[in-house]
Amino acid sequence: MSKKSTREKLEFAISTGLLPEDVAKPAKNVLKGFDTPLRIVLLGASGVGKTAVLNLLLGQNMVPDGIDGMPSVKLEFGVEPKMLCTLPDGSKKIIGGIDFEACTNLKPAFVTVQANLPALAKISVMEIVAPDVPEQQKKAVSWACKQADVAIWCSTDFTEDEQDIWDVVPDRLKDHGFLLLTKTDQLMGQAEINTRLATLSRNCGDEFLRILPISAKLALEARGTGRNLNLNLFKSSGATGLISAIKGQIEEAQRATTDKAEQILARYCRDCDYQETETVVDTPPQVSEPVSEDAPVQVDTPEPEQTITSPRMAEVPPVEAPVEPERQRTAAAPKLEVVGPSYADKSDDKTVESADKDKVLLEEALAVLSVYERDLVASLDHPDPWDDDQALQVCEEAIAMLPGVLEDGASPALSDVIAGVYDAQDTLILMQHEQSDSVADDALTLLLQVRRDIESILVRAA
Repeated sequence: MSKKSTREKLEFAISTGLLPEDVAKPAKNVLKGFDTPLRIVLLGASGVGKTAVLNLLLGQNMVPDGIDGMPSVKLEFGVEPKMLCTLPDGSKKIIGGIDFEACTNLKPAFVTVQANLPALAKISVMEIVAPDVPEQQKKAVSWACKQADVAIWCSTDFTEDEQDIWDVVPDRLKDHGFLLLTKTDQLMGQAEINTRLATLSRNCGDEFLRILPISAKLALEARGTGRNLNLNLFKSSGATGLISAIKGQIEEAQRATTDKAEQILARYCRDCDYQETETVVDTPPQVSEPVSEDAPVQVDTPEPEQTITSPRMAEVPPVEAPVEPERQRTAAAPKLEVVGPSYADKSDDKTVESADKDKVLLEEALAVLSVYERDLVASLDHPDPWDDDQALQVCEEAIAMLPGVLEDGASPALSDVIAGVYDAQDTLILMQHEQSDSVADDALTLLLQVRRDIESILVRAA
C-alpha cells in the first residue's frame, strides 16, 4: 500500500467505527503523524552559524543576524505570522507579525515564530542558545532533545568539551543525529575540508548518523537574488547535501507512520471492504488562531489554545544569545552530461549483447518518463491544474523509478545516465524549496531534460 492509500484506509476505519474503542485513540495519533512536521533541533556553541543553517533549511532569511538578547527560537508553521514570547516567569505574550526587535525588548526566555513558509509544512526548526557554560548547555540540550526528532550539532571543530555536552543526547536521537562542519569557506580549500572530515570521522563518527560540511555563506552567495541560482556553487557549499539528508529523515518518518498504520489495519481491518473515499489531501499542521499583523504586543497571558500543537515546553530552557543567517533556492534542471564509449563498434559479441541490453533498458526508461510526462502535460492544460506539491511529487516519482530500471545495465554510458538522474534528484530537492510561480512547468522541463539525455544515448547506440 502506498502512503496515500494507507492513510485513506486508516481514516476510513476510524471514521466508520471499524476499530475497537481502545484502538481508535492511538490510531488517531498515528493518522496525525502523516501531517506532523519533522522536529529538528540545532545545537552547538554560539558563533558557529546555527542561525545560518536554520535560515538555509527554511529557504529564506527569517531570523536576522546580530540581535542582542535573542534567546532560543523555534520556527513552525502558522497561517498568519506571529511570535509567541515566553517570558522568564513563564507567562506568554503575542506579537502580531514578525518583529524581532519588539520581541527582544520583552527580554523573553524562549520564542516561537509561526510563519507561512512551504518548508514549515514539512519541518519545524528550533535553535538552542545558551551561555557558554557546560552545565547550562547540557541542561538546554537535554531539554531540547525531549521535543526533537532530528538533532544537528553545528561546529567548526568538534572539541572534547562539545563531545561532553553531546553525550547528554539520548541514543534514540543520536540515531538521527548529524554533525555539521560549519564555515567551511574559511578553510584552505577542499583538501583541508576533507582532512577535517576524516579527523572528525575517526574521532566521533560513531556518535552521528552522518558528518556533513556546510558553508552557509557560500549557499547565500549562490542563491543571489530572484531565481539566479548558481547551482554549482550551491552544491559545493554543502547545501544540497544537508537538504537531501533532511529530506531523507522526513521520508523515514513518513515510512514509520505508514508502517504503524498498516500494522493497525492488518490486525483489525484485514477483511474490511473499503468503500471509495475522497482523496485525503495533505494539510499543513494545525495551528492556533492567527493574530493580525497589526495587533500590538499583548500584555496578558494567552489562553492555552493559542499555542501551537506538537511538544510544548514543560519548563523554560536556559537561554541568552547571538545569531547568524542564510538561505537557499532553486534553478532550472542542470544539463545531464553523458560521457561514454560509442556503441558504433560492435565487432565483439559481448559488446553487441551489452549494447542491445542497454538499448532495451533505455527504451523502458523512456516509456516510464512518457507516462509521467503525459500526466504533467494534462494537468497543465486542465482548468484546475495540480498544485506545486502534486507536480513535484509526480516528477519525483518518475525520476526515482529510473535508477531501478537502468541499474542492470553494464556500460559506462548507462552509469553516467544514472549519475545524471541523481543530479536531477538534487535539482528536485532545490525546487521543493523555491518560491516559484512555474513549478509545474519546471518539473516538466526537468523530465524532458532527462528524456533528451537518454535519447542521445539511444542515438549513439543505433
